[in-house]
Amino acid sequence: MKRKPLEIKKQILKILKEEREISVKKLERKVNTNYQTILNNCEELEFFGLVKISKTKEKSLNGREYLTVKII
Repeated sequence: MKRKPLEIKKQILKILKEEREISVKKLERKVNTNYQTILNNCEELEFFGLVKISKTKEKSLNGREYLTVKII
C-alpha cells in the first residue's frame, strides 16, 4: 500500500528529532522508501524552513561525497 507524502514527512521529522543529523541514505533505510522520495520530501521540508540539506566535506567509504539532512 502506498504511503501518503505527509506520512513520509512525519517519519522524516520524527527521525531527525531523535538524531539531529543523518545522511539521506540512512534516512532512506529507516523510512523504508527510495532515495529520490526521501530527497524530494526533504527538499520540500527545506523549502518550508524545517530542515537543512547539505553536502558533506568528508567522503564516504566509496570516496563520494554524500548529502546529510539536519533539523533546524
